[in-house]
Amino acid sequence: MSEEWKSYIRLCAIPEIGAVTAMRLLDAFGSPGKVFAASREELMSVDKIGAKTADSIIENKDLIDIEKICDKMNRLGARYLCFKDSDYPDLLRKIPDMPVGFYYIGDCDFNSPCISIIGSRNCSVYGQIAARKFAAAFARAGVTVVSGMARGIDSAAHIGALEAGGKTIAVLGCGADIIYPPENIELYKRIIKNGAIVSEFPLGTRADKQTFPIRNRIVSGFSLATLVVESDLRGGSLITARLAGEQGRDVFAIPGRIDSNSSRGCNALIRDGATLATCPEDILDSLKFSGQLEINLKPDTSPHTREKSAASQSSDSSKNAPSIELDSDEYAIYECLKTSGDLPADDISEKSQLPISKCLSTLLMLELKKIVLKDAGGRWRVRQ
Repeated sequence: MSEEWKSYIRLCAIPEIGAVTAMRLLDAFGSPGKVFAASREELMSVDKIGAKTADSIIENKDLIDIEKICDKMNRLGARYLCFKDSDYPDLLRKIPDMPVGFYYIGDCDFNSPCISIIGSRNCSVYGQIAARKFAAAFARAGVTVVSGMARGIDSAAHIGALEAGGKTIAVLGCGADIIYPPENIELYKRIIKNGAIVSEFPLGTRADKQTFPIRNRIVSGFSLATLVVESDLRGGSLITARLAGEQGRDVFAIPGRIDSNSSRGCNALIRDGATLATCPEDILDSLKFSGQLEINLKPDTSPHTREKSAASQSSDSSKNAPSIELDSDEYAIYECLKTSGDLPADDISEKSQLPISKCLSTLLMLELKKIVLKDAGGRWRVRQ
């Protein structure tokens, strides 16, 4: 690690120095070294830098044992990504209070397309199933799932992405070396192997009621869109959803029962302008059509999966884009229509060898996924 990077770690390890304050000081002085060399009066001349912050810098600048921090990082396999690094996430760089840098353990492309999935710690079984389903679909489409590794919806989202063989990022409200909640130790290890554990807080920082709202802006900041699965009206997920909106990101919510406390937050978000999501394709298609995400529909010929995807475009520019997965029945109908052209449901049932009831329900799912459409005469065809 370079001495310059060490100086950024040292600056952010000083008490009273958050991301906004650190950036304000860096804008004023140009580098951490010049911040450390400034007098109390010079520090206080910076906008919104008071005596308490100035005194903390002067008193603590020589107390930060940077070599000890680096030794601990080496033992953990942790790295530090500074905002001056070319690998720093482009989306995170665009938020007004971006972190100066963050620690991470694992291996992940932070500039790959990401969607965050968040929700209540005290969630229902339905909420857990929905979170895992959406996360798995995003992972199969090549999208990295971001969450906070909290109990409930967060954990379900990480698990769903991992089960689908995808990447996931856990943004912690504590140091990257602290496993919180402690029962997530195995999940923590799995995420390191298939994604990354991320935190802007110095190593060893314990979680408290202030750290979680601070980390929430990074969860949404990584992401093209944020999905709220379940939340009460006072849930921390609503803070993240609000931050996502302020950052100019899309906000989606899964609707729930009107008499369920765990759905009141989601229903309120939809009422106030968030986009209703009933299936993963609602979000993937929205990002695709807004130009934020390029999605290829291509067949998966792997013998290890029952899911198939529709045919891909052949252009070189889309060769590495993520794909939307179809199950075997959906793929059979897709191939039938692609080969035979417009057909009524009875003919599709016969050609695909699916019972008419199964055929109709599958056609409906393909229509919701915007892969097929039905004309005024009741004939089905592949959407161009």
